[in-house]
Amino acid sequence: MKFKEKKCPNCGADLEFSETDKTCKCQYCKRSFEIERDLSDIEKFNLVYDKIHKPMKMFFIIPLAIFCIVFIFVVVMIIGSMRKQETNDTSIFEEYKDLIVDKENLLTDVNEIKNRDFDIIDSQASMQINRSADGVNDGNHSFSIDGDITREKLYIISKENYNKLVIIYKATYEDFFHQEDRHTLYIPVIYENIEKDVISSLGNSKVTDHIYYLSSDHACFTYGYESFDEAYQENVAIYAEDYKITEK
Repeated sequence: MKFKEKKCPNCGADLEFSETDKTCKCQYCKRSFEIERDLSDIEKFNLVYDKIHKPMKMFFIIPLAIFCIVFIFVVVMIIGSMRKQETNDTSIFEEYKDLIVDKENLLTDVNEIKNRDFDIIDSQASMQINRSADGVNDGNHSFSIDGDITREKLYIISKENYNKLVIIYKATYEDFFHQEDRHTLYIPVIYENIEKDVISSLGNSKVTDHIYYLSSDHACFTYGYESFDEAYQENVAIYAEDYKITEK
């Protein structure tokens, strides 16, 4: 039995209990009762609020959780598809590369290069060097190559069904605004899988990606090495142990 007043519902005697008691016992008729108190306005509001909003929270949380799961699944599928495509592209490239390169006819010695081919190689490499001269101009400097680009050394680096043609060129950069500011650089130009019929298999050359700053403020730069030895060590000598190297 529940009640709100401090009177025994059975005999009408006064009941004694504290604010925290949940039950009480009549001292006269010895019956026990459950205590029910009046709720405050705030307690009533919270009770009603919980009854209304808890279902509403679940109404939003469940769809949001489903959306997150679906979104993560889609992202994972897209990433997986992209990686698979990259793998397929690489496989296709490698297969195509094998078809266009006659590995049994690759250069293994510089003496296999015909004399008429050297001029064509140098011409193509010079164009690559000029195109790779990024960042040589700003408001205070204007660097350009002064004179000819000359070939210092040519190397064939070979091993089994692979080779690399490395040519180290020499070029001098001069600042138009400060002509005393000159830099002589050694610039490796690199080809891979060059056949004995050199010209038909040259393709695109690669200029070294070693940056050299032409101006002290690092505003102007190009690609190359300050010394021939440095260019040789980083682009040729590193293969000496495992590869055959010939030079001219």
